[in-house]
Amino acid sequence: MKGDDPEESSRIVEEVVEKVLSGIKLGVNWSELKILEDENSSKAKIQELGAKIATKNPETSATILAIAHSIYFDHSRGGSAPDFFDAYLRLGAERIKILFFFLALSSLGKGPDGRRRAAKSAGISILGRIIAQQMGLKDELVRKVEAGGLLCQIGRNVFMKARELGMEIDDEFIDAHEVDLATRVVKKLGLDSFLLKAVDMSYVDFDEDSFSLGGIVKLAESLTENSFDRYGKLVLQSPMPDRYDVVTKSPGDVVQRHFSILGVGEYLEVREVPTPRQLEAIRKH
Repeated sequence: MKGDDPEESSRIVEEVVEKVLSGIKLGVNWSELKILEDENSSKAKIQELGAKIATKNPETSATILAIAHSIYFDHSRGGSAPDFFDAYLRLGAERIKILFFFLALSSLGKGPDGRRRAAKSAGISILGRIIAQQMGLKDELVRKVEAGGLLCQIGRNVFMKARELGMEIDDEFIDAHEVDLATRVVKKLGLDSFLLKAVDMSYVDFDEDSFSLGGIVKLAESLTENSFDRYGKLVLQSPMPDRYDVVTKSPGDVVQRHFSILGVGEYLEVREVPTPRQLEAIRKH
């Protein structure tokens, strides 16, 4: 694929964007999701949108609700899964829009290469969220990091999807234009401007005294890429919940549930390391 001329390169990138986005089956028009951004939208209107998504795209709807329940609700206390309005309150409009796009893109042909890309993005997102939470960031900022993790490789992912759809695109062109493509996607979908930085990070970035939000995303990306390069999957070492309720929730447990919900569990290995309290409980029993 030629692309030395800037105008020709721009045309090719736009063609890729249009081809891939036109192939995504959302089930609803993207513009309909704007109701989630309207502070005056009633619960009934949001539930109506949720019902339409569930009818037209049941797999995506079920995944979004499962993520809201598993990650944002305390699963250790049980309880029923949230409805769409509950998920909207917990996840927020931006998070639902990004999940909706990510899941629709991931389901556009479910070959092993696409699943691997989806697993990488999931790993970056959840590791970024865990790091941001442990840094004590506010929930709004944690969500930005999580969203940045899901979409930080969106340029390359969309190019690879275009290849799978029959477009001839060489690696050199992808390397040169993945940021341009990612920027166009973020702008076309009207997503948070923070994502423009997340898709264009080539280094770890710091604020005055700690990682910036983009720096957290880049750190999570580096950790995930290193694991995939070495093991072909994300490998973690973590305590896990036990039958004695000594540990009821752990980072490894959170990541495992996240990968399972997204259907990419084969790209995760959690190596369980019992805590001293767990070992003591085992000895007592």
